[in-house]
Amino acid sequence: MTALWLPPAAIGARPDPEPATVKTSAALEVSTEARLLAAERADRAHRLPMTPPVPPATPATATTPPKAKATKEKAKTPSRGTAGTPKRTTPNTAPARKKSTGSPKPGTTVKPPSGAAGTVVSYALAQVGKRYVYGASGPNSFDCSGLVAASYARVGIKLPHQSGAIASRGKRVPAGQWRPGDVIYTPGHVAIYLGNNRMVAATKPSTGVRIGTVRGGTAYRFL
Repeated sequence: MTALWLPPAAIGARPDPEPATVKTSAALEVSTEARLLAAERADRAHRLPMTPPVPPATPATATTPPKAKATKEKAKTPSRGTAGTPKRTTPNTAPARKKSTGSPKPGTTVKPPSGAAGTVVSYALAQVGKRYVYGASGPNSFDCSGLVAASYARVGIKLPHQSGAIASRGKRVPAGQWRPGDVIYTPGHVAIYLGNNRMVAATKPSTGVRIGTVRGGTAYRFL
């Protein structure tokens, strides 16, 4: 009987895996790796927006610092009190001036002379500010001749209540030699001389008894 030689595959040896099976396993590995890579990319893309953006660099040449600008705005805002009302400031007011009382008081601007002439002048000055009433000779109102007659009555000299008659009783005094107490006469009017070209007289209703400047006339002396 002749022996027949058979290869190992024919004796029951296992056959090698089919190429299709090897290809399927490799494809699975590639697919799994692709899925992992895709998941990693998706996770990275999800985390990137959470990173805070880097602020842009501030320019070195800024015109006005924010702090200085705030200070300027604060300076423009008016200061207010605790209750929200503006603070009141006390204005620097000058002291109020005293109102003028009209004619100066007797004895403040004119110094009466001594003796009888001083008595005449002092009485006449004491009547400054009183009313002018025609024909009156005191004590609350006077006309021009009434004031002269009342003033000279203080020293015992009685004069008529008429300007022309008063002048005719006195001694005429040359210009440049007048003294306080002399009577100054102008037609229809008389006054008492005070010195320094000033006189006191009851001139008219609008002014009453007042001190004024001598404007001509003739002086007569009775003392």
